[in-house]
Amino acid sequence: MSNLEASAHKHHKRDDAKDIAASQHAWELWKSSDPRDWDKALDERERINKTNPKAWKKAMHDIDEQEEQQKHKPHAHAKAQAAEPKIGRANEPKIAKGKETELPPLQIEAENVNIVHPGYAPESKFAPNPPASPAFDRAYNQPKPEFYGLDLGVLRAGVNSNGSLDLGVNIGIAKTDLQVGLENRVDAEFMPIGGPLHARAGAGVGVNRDGFHSEVGAGANFFNVVNGDADFGAKLGRDTGVDGDVRGKVFPVEVQADAGAGVGPDGVDAYTGANVDVLDQAGVRSGAHFSINDQNSSAGVGVGLQAGEDVLDFGPAIYSDGNSTIRPNIHLDSGNVEDRTFYPTGDRIRDRLD
Repeated sequence: MSNLEASAHKHHKRDDAKDIAASQHAWELWKSSDPRDWDKALDERERINKTNPKAWKKAMHDIDEQEEQQKHKPHAHAKAQAAEPKIGRANEPKIAKGKETELPPLQIEAENVNIVHPGYAPESKFAPNPPASPAFDRAYNQPKPEFYGLDLGVLRAGVNSNGSLDLGVNIGIAKTDLQVGLENRVDAEFMPIGGPLHARAGAGVGVNRDGFHSEVGAGANFFNVVNGDADFGAKLGRDTGVDGDVRGKVFPVEVQADAGAGVGPDGVDAYTGANVDVLDQAGVRSGAHFSINDQNSSAGVGVGLQAGEDVLDFGPAIYSDGNSTIRPNIHLDSGNVEDRTFYPTGDRIRDRLD
């Protein structure tokens, strides 16, 4: 979309309460004994920190205050300690199924959120927001491995916790990174600090505990007047699937599209969406999704129009309640640009917030 920063800021201001509640829910998931809930908590943390970091910090501050109050209530605090496993936001160990597992910290400082986004500087009006898509996430938003070796800033050489040789050169206006081993990846970037001029390209292939994965992506920006991104990822193992996205902008028109499909322990899903916007005030969007899982399967196809803040969406959809009751529906929905749609729109910012 044109002027993504303004749109995202406007959306975040209206969604503070929802994002704070989602942050608190992520903290509750983090306290679960199910590793799948930990993954959901980390994904939610990443999403909120990317789109509304102030809401995340507010929620964590509220939680800290509640815990501090509990300390002054000995009986209640002792009861809570007995009922809950000790889970830390600062790398405390968690005991699960008789094994001690080191978990990454759930709480993260908002000012560090954009480190994993190569070349993007959301504080600059000349830089677009980083993509918010599964393909980009898989390539760039994974936990960074621990580095062991010599790091002089300009030159880095050593190994990392992914079981790979880790090399890098950074001369300020450009940098390259190389991993060789279980994880193989090469990245090149012009203006890695972000700003009005930027270009990136990267590709990787590797094996981890979830199986085999591969990613490739590239992007370039010129004063947020002309820019584009494209990313593709594939995985094979516990979850198998592909995701891809593309975004292109020549002011005042912006086009976005994404698609993906996957199969895993949670079921089968597929999605696609696309939209064209002019100055974030007029646009056309369309998309489709299909999902079969052990809870609520669904499918839908839709098209929509945007005029200012108003939208009109049309299309058929089918839902299930606990995979027992089937509910078909024909949508003719009028509303606001921030309303949830029954189909993916291709807009990676709005779809991600949903």
